[in-house]
Amino acid sequence: MPLRRFFKGSVGDGDNIAFWLDPWVCNEPLKDLCPNLFRLEKDKKCRVKCRSAEGRVESGLGEQWRWSRLPASEQEMAELDFLDSVLGSVELSGRRDKWFWLGDKSGAFSVSSVRRLIYNESDFSSNYVLKWCKWIPAKCNVFIWQAEMSKIPTSDALRRRNMVGVEATCSICGEDNESVEHLFTSCWVAMLVWNHICSWTRVQRFFAFSFRDLIEVHEHVGLRGKAKKVFQGIILLSCWVIWRARNKSKFEGKTVKIEEIISEIKSIGFLWVRSRAKFSNLSWTDWCIYDIV
Repeated sequence: MPLRRFFKGSVGDGDNIAFWLDPWVCNEPLKDLCPNLFRLEKDKKCRVKCRSAEGRVESGLGEQWRWSRLPASEQEMAELDFLDSVLGSVELSGRRDKWFWLGDKSGAFSVSSVRRLIYNESDFSSNYVLKWCKWIPAKCNVFIWQAEMSKIPTSDALRRRNMVGVEATCSICGEDNESVEHLFTSCWVAMLVWNHICSWTRVQRFFAFSFRDLIEVHEHVGLRGKAKKVFQGIILLSCWVIWRARNKSKFEGKTVKIEEIISEIKSIGFLWVRSRAKFSNLSWTDWCIYDIV
């Protein structure tokens, strides 16, 4: 629910409260209580002051309400009766409009009350919590987080958003629909990358059935301590490099080459693991043969 729904306006001069959009005369906005009339309203962002009882008397019903057409249907007339009943006691005054916070009994807004409200209103039981890798930059962790939620712009995601003219097939292999699952787990390019990573790091070959399986594989290959953390980072970094290769193929027309992907994973990984994972004495030779512990 939008946070603004937990604020309720107290009308003074009616100049700062949106008649239809803000909760003020009821705990819900009038646009939700009178949806048929809201559709007829020409000025949907009008203020309470513009729809005051005094103004309606002075200007006439049709003109003051500014309908696209006068209410006529049974539902519209019923909503108009409701409006008349709830607005009958509304009087404007000289003071400014005020706002009250509905998330706390005191009516006073506080960060702690927002926090309580969020946790009370949210169901976290089925939410996946991604374990970030500290030795890779935030941009990589954010990319993995977005990919796990299928929020990166694969062809499949764009087509689901009704984007026109999007090629459905994988930008790397051209053999299947391009989704997160395909791009990182079943695309033959990705599978060759994972096979090479396993050989390089001397980890038993794995098969990921989903993207979540892939980003959690470091928990199931028999590694501990620093070795497990480094392997986790290599997997996440590899996904990021595969995505970069996909973009270069799609937007620059570059041919995808496995050896270039592997080379980029190793070179970027070496720079990051030395500077960010306290492996400052690690040599390039040791990294290439994966002699890190």
